[in-house]
Amino acid sequence: MIKINLTAVILLLVSSALYAQDKIAFGLSGIYNFPLQTAGGGFRIQIPVSDKMFLVPQVKYMPGFNTIEEVFGGVNLHYNILSNTVSRGTKKLVVPNRPALYVAAGVQYNKWLNYEPSANSKVKASNVIPEIGLGISAGTNFIRLFVEVKYNILWQESYGEIGVLFFPFNSRIRKNNCP
Repeated sequence: MIKINLTAVILLLVSSALYAQDKIAFGLSGIYNFPLQTAGGGFRIQIPVSDKMFLVPQVKYMPGFNTIEEVFGGVNLHYNILSNTVSRGTKKLVVPNRPALYVAAGVQYNKWLNYEPSANSKVKASNVIPEIGLGISAGTNFIRLFVEVKYNILWQESYGEIGVLFFPFNSRIRKNNCP
């Protein structure tokens, strides 16, 4: 099982180098659950799969100062519906200051750390939660802000996420094409 997973990760990283203009990004975020009025934080890695698609593994934590202390771990697939890339001949280039609008879909594993039975019969101490959402990101070639709104299909809750993505492997070379 571990050998298969390692092979899948290697193939994913190789495909991102072959087909995508952006490199791997790392991000931090603040999270707010609207119905529960709880706040937390998250960490993510954005792995390009193609020029419009990104695999985004992430972990989130809602601390004990909230009524519900919980941790999430999962993966989303982001698909750009308005892209920040342009074609220049056979190359696709990122236009960092142009925003990218994307849809997100994924699944999260949730562990409710201070679990108590709830009025919602679907809520357990451990849960697998499908989610969908919409996001926008904009910024420079190295740092981009993002805002997302997601909907937890199982519990029928929405939450927002605001954060920053760091692109440490993107090219830092600037070419001056002026005569």
